[in-house]
Amino acid sequence: MSIKNKLQTLSFRTGVIVLLMCVPFYVLSFAQMFLPVSTATKGILLTVFFGLAKSFQYGGIAILGKEGYKRVKGYFRRKKAQENNEAPTYSEPVRCCPDLFSNPDILAGIRLVIFDFDGTLGDSQQLITDTMLATIEKLNLPERTREECARTIGLPLKECFSSIIPMTDEQAEQCAETYREIFNVKNVPGAVTAFPGVKETLERLSERGIKMSIASSRSHHSLASLVQDLKLSSYITYLIGADNVTNQKPAAEPVTRTLHHFNVEAHETLVVGDTEFDILMGRNAGTHTCGVTYGNGSRESLEEAGAEWIMC
Repeated sequence: MSIKNKLQTLSFRTGVIVLLMCVPFYVLSFAQMFLPVSTATKGILLTVFFGLAKSFQYGGIAILGKEGYKRVKGYFRRKKAQENNEAPTYSEPVRCCPDLFSNPDILAGIRLVIFDFDGTLGDSQQLITDTMLATIEKLNLPERTREECARTIGLPLKECFSSIIPMTDEQAEQCAETYREIFNVKNVPGAVTAFPGVKETLERLSERGIKMSIASSRSHHSLASLVQDLKLSSYITYLIGADNVTNQKPAAEPVTRTLHHFNVEAHETLVVGDTEFDILMGRNAGTHTCGVTYGNGSRESLEEAGAEWIMC
């Protein structure tokens, strides 16, 4: 492994610290000109301080690499947008990948991966849409298609109904209660399965020492039950359900709580999900993001939300 490649295995934080170390030495290289010493001594000090400054500068850049530079640039762009009370813009081109391991840049510097569940790890679309359609029929609400129901997956449960049918908050609450009753009946063993390749992906991430968690819009109890049924609990060590947070997707709270739990920085984290709500949640928290197209969302919606990577 070359020196450059070894340097790029160091953390993003280390790269930033090393890069910033060049600043005081640049200052010293010019400040020494005012010292009451001989010209020869000044020349030596200039050479030493300037050389150290350049060493830290190029060392930091080598550790950060191209992707690290983009992270620093993105951080200041988001900071400026927050100060101006503006929504951040995402101008970087979206990159496609077949999986999380095909391009080393995807997991470079990543210590934590936060997955969505429905449509990302678990294939639950049939169960969810069946339950939504049964709820709508039982409550005599205006008919909606399976496709319309599928597009709401990822939203908090009440919003799944209120986003496609005009209703009061009380009616939305009634929909959520009825949905849970029907779901408990329909959710028999085998109704939800893991997508192909999920367990292999989690195994490979575990071998790399990367921590994994789930941030979902379903209840914590339901989420924990499904994770246990699919035998994913040996990989997934932390769960955030809709009832664990005050502000649900696409707000940042599910991610920020997870970061606090693991003591991991946002720039060391990758959020993986199948809908724009997952991508926006990650973006709002300042993490890296990757969308998947085999679930409930479309590539177009993931791109519009600002996903950095898309599995396609």
